[in-house]
Amino acid sequence: MKYVQKCVGALLYYARAVDPCILPAINEISGQQAKPTEQTMEACTMLLDYVAMYPDAIIRYHASDMVLHVDSDAAYLVLPNERSRYAGHFFLGDTPPPPPTKPSLKPNGAILTNCKTIRGVMASAAETETGGVFGNAQDAIVVRIALLALGHKQPATPIKTDNSTCNSFVHSNIHQRRSKTWDMRWNWLRHQATQDNLRIYWDKGVNNDGDYFTKHYPPTHHKVQRPRYVLQAHNMTSDVPTYNHIPQTSCEGVFLPQPLRFVNIWSNTDKLTNSERAWSLQFSTS
Repeated sequence: MKYVQKCVGALLYYARAVDPCILPAINEISGQQAKPTEQTMEACTMLLDYVAMYPDAIIRYHASDMVLHVDSDAAYLVLPNERSRYAGHFFLGDTPPPPPTKPSLKPNGAILTNCKTIRGVMASAAETETGGVFGNAQDAIVVRIALLALGHKQPATPIKTDNSTCNSFVHSNIHQRRSKTWDMRWNWLRHQATQDNLRIYWDKGVNNDGDYFTKHYPPTHHKVQRPRYVLQAHNMTSDVPTYNHIPQTSCEGVFLPQPLRFVNIWSNTDKLTNSERAWSLQFSTS
């Protein structure tokens, strides 16, 4: 149990800050850390092998109008005890066109990636998707307020979903039957859409960047999709410095990949060159 908790605790911040691709694995392992099994230990070993194989994840950001966009998706009954998972890909882009034209944006680095378990058992895939939009929308309101405080004007925040029933529920253009029994919290989405704080729209699942974080995929899919979210330093032609002179670090037996060693870099800046010090400062504040 202690080992599983150390593994999750050591990698959770790294996943949320730099490499969100490991969030589904951390989400599933964390749900079993109270009662770990041999399969949980095997999952931890596989996760540590993964971060050791891909240690230098980098998120690249492009200039934009600083308008918040969210891709929301959910997976129905994919966790133990009939639980479902939702995910959200938050990024900043250009100002979207007015409805009904759908936003068409160039990809940008994520400022936040959600991968969470929905409490309670959902009755259908549509309810799961609506619950995922609800969870992501609550976080979007917080980020939206922060951007407004920084002076970046925000239109109604676009939230993309690939479930037409969820989209129709929010816009009240379906005849409700089974959806009448849904959690009354979901109606909050209707109020936010009416107040022009949120703009929920439908798009194809292949265009939804939140889908990658909702379920497990084979290695071939990861190799294709991972470059959409993070970059690998060894595949980049840049002047990013290497730090072979800095010893590896560990935390009570849990190996920490190279990006987490920047804590030691920050505490020993007197041993770095000017370019290395500037690059480590840029990384620590991003």
